[in-house]
Amino acid sequence: MWGDTHHPVLSQTDGRYDGRWLWINDKANSRVAKVDLRTFETAAIARIPNLQGAHGLALYLPSGKYLVVNGELEHDFVNDSTDPAAYRSVIAFVEAQTLQTKFEVMIVGNADIASSGKDGRYVFSTMYNTENAVSSEGMIERDRDAVAAIDVPRAEQAVASGLGPPIHGVPVLDPARVPGVLTLIPAPKNPHGCNVTPDGNYVMASGKLSPTVTIIDAHTLKVLAEPEVGLGPLHTTFDGRGNAYTSLFIDSQIVKWNIAKALKGDPTYLVDRVDVHYNVGHTKAAGADTSHPSGDWLISLNKLSKGMYLPVGPAMPESQELIDISGQKMHVVAAFPSPSEPHDAVFLSRQVLADKVAQTYEPVASATKLGEERIVRQGAQVEVYMTCIRSKFVPEQFEVHTGDHVTLHLTNVETVRDMTHGFALSDHGINIAVDPGQTQVVPFVAGKPGTYWYYCTWFCSALHLEMRGRMLVKGPAEAVSDRINPAGPAARAPGNTTPAVSYE
Repeated sequence: MWGDTHHPVLSQTDGRYDGRWLWINDKANSRVAKVDLRTFETAAIARIPNLQGAHGLALYLPSGKYLVVNGELEHDFVNDSTDPAAYRSVIAFVEAQTLQTKFEVMIVGNADIASSGKDGRYVFSTMYNTENAVSSEGMIERDRDAVAAIDVPRAEQAVASGLGPPIHGVPVLDPARVPGVLTLIPAPKNPHGCNVTPDGNYVMASGKLSPTVTIIDAHTLKVLAEPEVGLGPLHTTFDGRGNAYTSLFIDSQIVKWNIAKALKGDPTYLVDRVDVHYNVGHTKAAGADTSHPSGDWLISLNKLSKGMYLPVGPAMPESQELIDISGQKMHVVAAFPSPSEPHDAVFLSRQVLADKVAQTYEPVASATKLGEERIVRQGAQVEVYMTCIRSKFVPEQFEVHTGDHVTLHLTNVETVRDMTHGFALSDHGINIAVDPGQTQVVPFVAGKPGTYWYYCTWFCSALHLEMRGRMLVKGPAEAVSDRINPAGPAARAPGNTTPAVSYE
């Protein structure tokens, strides 16, 4: 019922955000989720076999066919043993639309952050703990770790040729047996951020324990330069004008530097620095993961506020800062508190979503209409067709037997934007929101005999508290009624615009 989310990823078409889907990882439970941006609701969640610690997440570009999911935590998924010598991790390739894991590539060590090339050839991941150690001291013994480059077309060919024996139902490629599928590119030890430039030409690996960013040719896989940028570089983002912006955790800064000058060894490659408050981790410029960044704004997601905001409890608020990067110099223009800890972000223009997000719905064919509310009962299967409108549920009462399998079909018959209603059913773990025109279908099992009130959880009118009804749960031998309203005063009160409803 919970997830440890880190890295949101947006769908793209032709190198631009298209506002259709968002995917996000769950490190704790080795899952990915797919969110429909039309409704901002989760459309699917899938667990990834053979993988622990689903951490780095990227969309395979330009097709968007796969999600690249980094398994950060090594273990013996082949024999289910506890022998550290047998520990391995995997980088999984998950079909973006179905969330079906298509194949995996086995690695030694821990895959951290993922990024995709732009030409459909390589995907990249920073690798730490190539020592394959199980202690923090062992994980930093070597002076060099790596950036992993996976040749996706080569991997697909290998899977098609049967070179990936299935483990727990998923083909797993061992690079020792499939030459060319995995290339390890040397980088300073324990690198962190992995980011491909908007033009797809370079991969940036942030040093974390080194004050450098490693620049790698995304096509030849050669290391081209390692410019020094500051202490504790974690993540790099881009403005589309040839500049990179790297977060410095120890220096508590965003540093702006020119990529072309750094490649040439020009000592003036450092353009600007701006202090942030404090210990920034992720940073993201608007549109930076696409081929067409906007180049105007950057957000700094800071790890430790160090008392910037009024403490109102034992946990200190973290901070995020909005930075204007449209000119030569950077300017912090806004800061705001955040729950801990703000991790990663995607940053896009509101225009991408403006004509896609649903705030009112066209009723579906199965929507319950005013005057057609009803209860349909077949043995222990009970269908309740209900409407809601300010400030009334119809029916305001229905009866079931304990243990009945009840399916609620609830239609919000409002027609104006922002008139959402909620439905919470006491002691049954149900709490849903229903937007204007929308129908929500909720199955549940009726509890022990008694009265259970349902009520609206979204404030909708002066009679919001009166917008409620009863589910009456009877014992197995008791009679139940299909009358959908209780006996008593008329449903319509003077001055109330809710339609009069009376059913026998």
